[in-house]
Amino acid sequence: MLPATIATNQNYSAHRLAEMRDALAKRLHGDTFCVVVTGSYGRHEASDQSDLDYFIIGREAERSQAPHRDVADILGKMVTKKPAVNGPFSSYITAEELVNRIGLDGDTNSITTRRLLFLLECEWLYNEAGKRKFFDDLIANYVTTTVTRESIARFLVNDVIRYYRTISVDFEIKTREGDASKAWAPRRLKLVFSRKMLYFGGIIAAAETADRDYAGKREKLSELLQLPPITRLQTVFGAKSLPALDLYDRFLRELSDPEVRARLEKVGPNDRNDAELRSLLDAGKNFSHELITLLKGRYGPDHPIHEALLM
Repeated sequence: MLPATIATNQNYSAHRLAEMRDALAKRLHGDTFCVVVTGSYGRHEASDQSDLDYFIIGREAERSQAPHRDVADILGKMVTKKPAVNGPFSSYITAEELVNRIGLDGDTNSITTRRLLFLLECEWLYNEAGKRKFFDDLIANYVTTTVTRESIARFLVNDVIRYYRTISVDFEIKTREGDASKAWAPRRLKLVFSRKMLYFGGIIAAAETADRDYAGKREKLSELLQLPPITRLQTVFGAKSLPALDLYDRFLRELSDPEVRARLEKVGPNDRNDAELRSLLDAGKNFSHELITLLKGRYGPDHPIHEALLM
């Protein structure tokens, strides 16, 4: 049985996603693009405090045909918090960029963010088949035909690690430079909880690809990564995941409470000893310990995931 806030937010997310899909299906036409959502809606953790992080994916040749205005008009009427202007969301992403531009100079922070969120916490809003095609193309790029049975999806592990470490470093630098002062405490808590859940969800999906040929690895990744992170955790670990989920539920409960969120949004980097923040950060440490216990309990010392995480 799921903790109360997780269950409530999952029900809320499912209802709102269905409404958005229905609204977009009535106005949009064509199958050369898809509309997807990440963030709390993509994780099925949304509440009425959540913003909407969506973007359109299509081929470069069809960029000029993307229905930006229609999508923004439809979805803008359905949520109170909208993506930041010129941010990594509410924009057009080419499939070529999303699927093929992994690594080297062209793989900017913005591209990396979109790719990993698309892979690890994404739901379709329009054209499910199109989203799935881009998704499977990306997985095939992470797991080539040369990957051995004994290995895991190590290329994916490295990209997930890189993403999580990058956002952690960026948060620290933004804090030092004063760019993260607005809503600093909620952002800090998201790094400790939801971003860590995202990271862990990618790691365990890759770990489950051990002892499979390349086709089996792709199939397992597609199966697990199509699931929201919480459901992914339950699928892999079963009832053993409940202690971690109880701690995660507290994080969701606190940030879903308008009064608590309003207080936390006033807590800046110079208020790190704020009692409410400190209590949640301590819960975050316990959350990390529970995830480590799950990892070590399922994957023995000789499992390739441990070496992949180290080097």
